[in-house]
Amino acid sequence: MSLLSALTTATSGLNAAQAGIDIAARNITNANVDGYTKKTQTQSTRIIDGQSSTVRLEEITRLVNSQLQTDVRNQTSTVEELKVIDDFLGRLELEFGRPEDNASISAKITDLKKSFQVLATNPDASTAQSDVLRAATAVAEAFQSLSGAVQDLRAEADTRIAESVDNINEALANIEKMNGEIGARSAVGESTADLEDERDRWVAKLSEEMDIQTFDRPNGTIAVMTGGSDFLLDQTAVTLTFNPTNTVGPDVGLNAVFLDNGFNAPFSINGSINSGKLGGLLELRDTVLPLAQDQLDSLAFELAQQFDTINVGGNTANIDLFVDAGNAIPGGDQGFSAQIQVNPTVTATPTILRDGNGGTFVSSGVSDNSLALAVIDMFDTAQAFVAVNGLNGTATIEEFAADLVSYQANQKADYESQLGFQDQVRNLLEERLRDESGVNVDEELASLIQLESAFAASARVLSSVQDALDELLAVVR
Repeated sequence: MSLLSALTTATSGLNAAQAGIDIAARNITNANVDGYTKKTQTQSTRIIDGQSSTVRLEEITRLVNSQLQTDVRNQTSTVEELKVIDDFLGRLELEFGRPEDNASISAKITDLKKSFQVLATNPDASTAQSDVLRAATAVAEAFQSLSGAVQDLRAEADTRIAESVDNINEALANIEKMNGEIGARSAVGESTADLEDERDRWVAKLSEEMDIQTFDRPNGTIAVMTGGSDFLLDQTAVTLTFNPTNTVGPDVGLNAVFLDNGFNAPFSINGSINSGKLGGLLELRDTVLPLAQDQLDSLAFELAQQFDTINVGGNTANIDLFVDAGNAIPGGDQGFSAQIQVNPTVTATPTILRDGNGGTFVSSGVSDNSLALAVIDMFDTAQAFVAVNGLNGTATIEEFAADLVSYQANQKADYESQLGFQDQVRNLLEERLRDESGVNVDEELASLIQLESAFAASARVLSSVQDALDELLAVVR
């Protein structure tokens, strides 16, 4: 080997070792940075005239298990959806309480029954009649409060849908930007590893908001679709639009999330969003919370209907304890729990609770407790409730109320259990991804030692060549 070729080889070795040291140092420095993946640079030997020559440094690449990365994103979407639902259901459970809680709707309906039991023992006592009215008012107010709480949660979900849509649009815009830079660098053969890490961070943020699918393109860019296969980004990113509803109520239809791709008319993609924060918020707003409202309305409707007309030994006694019940249509009682209230006529004339206000029943006097006893029998008789999911359609009023309250607690416990399991699965997947694609500091330190040795060896060769050249020059002189 000539001195010149030895010099060239040693210099090439120094450069290769220095490049390896730089990459290892960068890996160690960024080991704890979220989304950073291990970088590597392959080295090969240049062959000139059939002889090994200098070291050639290939493009810097990263180590990523794409399938495992996709699994983590999908699992993240599932976990974020469950987190949102679990949070809202926790607050809903606090509003409903538990059947045994004094403030629960179940307990207040039981208090109403107890007030009639007291009235049955003292039908002529004005205090007993007043206690019935107070208990009935407490029931109506509890219904209104719970209905308001349900709709407040729906309104909050509606507002947060708008925030999620903004986050999605921001992520898509940044992924489009990263795509452009990656495509440009790929075209001239430059490394895109760091840009791909940055793009993956935005894809991860997008997967928190909604379930997505991604596809690699030959030029290094990616395409993004919803879980339902609507394109969100190919050459350019689409725009999602959403208008929150100003006033949310039981009978108010709420807006959908629309996709505007600039070609077709904007269309709803609610059906294409199955998980993520946005999926959870849509499920809460359009399914979970409306079901709670339906359950409340069914109970309020049945309670009010039963108090319209009471069967007293084959006769009928009109009480109409709660207004508007007679006008509600079974199956069309939407929002009735928000409207229920004690009839002002009964409040003005409490003796209606003893004597009735029309019908075929005729009270035998101030000590007649037959109407109060009939009300108690009504409480103890199973009723056929307006069909509603999740609850037994045939039950006593107290049983139905207890079932309603218990359903909210059980639903919260179910989602909490699902969240715990799915979060554990995500943690295991993330750990596997870190093991395969992340930086192992011990390995990088060991690599640094080897690279430093290689650098020193090349430096010694370079020094030896320099000494030889100096001796040769001295001889020539």
